[in-house]
Amino acid sequence: MNEIDFSVTNINHIIQRPCRQSWNVEETCHLMVIVLEGEAYYTILGQSFIARKHDVLIFSPGVVRHGKTNPKNPWTFISVNFNLQYNSAAEVFFNKPYLHFTGIGEHLRNQFADIAYSWEGKNPLYHIRCRNLATDILYDIINAQLPHNKVPHQKKLESARTYMQASFRNEIQIEALAERLGFSPSYFRKLFKDAYGIAPMQYITNLRIGTAKDLLLSGELNVTEAARLSGFDDIYYFSTLFKKQMGCSPTQFIKANR
Repeated sequence: MNEIDFSVTNINHIIQRPCRQSWNVEETCHLMVIVLEGEAYYTILGQSFIARKHDVLIFSPGVVRHGKTNPKNPWTFISVNFNLQYNSAAEVFFNKPYLHFTGIGEHLRNQFADIAYSWEGKNPLYHIRCRNLATDILYDIINAQLPHNKVPHQKKLESARTYMQASFRNEIQIEALAERLGFSPSYFRKLFKDAYGIAPMQYITNLRIGTAKDLLLSGELNVTEAARLSGFDDIYYFSTLFKKQMGCSPTQFIKANR
């Protein structure tokens, strides 16, 4: 999957209240809702479902929502109406008419409570605080849907990726790392690629090239220094990999970005 990017550009309003009626609404902005108590019956584009306690719903602009509360178990909710910008990689999430998430954790519920509290308080900088919280909520929701959180041995794989990120400037033996995690090297490579869409060594190379790119952009280091600080001992090998990924040599990259 390509790099996902999105930005909450504005919070229009945040509401926390009980509801004892039916509704037929078309939003002009994005809306996310968490059910605090009770149940609601929804129908959207001919599809019906029930939203229950601790469910989270995200609606896209232009979607007509038909719904009613359960009179025997009326629902209470927090809704966040917001504007959103996102790139093509995020369309798989934000271009859908609606998203329905169940079984969310306590951390996410606390984030919704925080954003409602911050909005109601209207303290200085509350708009910034609420935009940041809305971004965090969306990040946690989307991150939980990504492939690396849905594969076997997810915790071990995430620990391997964390180790690679912390140690990529040094030599990393994939075979030794796999053995330490209890996998054969071939099975570890398969699991890692299934989770992150990239082979382990290519992931390490990407970390090194990305770091070298940032060091070169800083204008404070030459090519040899940037290569060494990024984990490359061989300047020629570094230059070959850099050109393969960036489409130009490190020297050309420096000149183009001065």
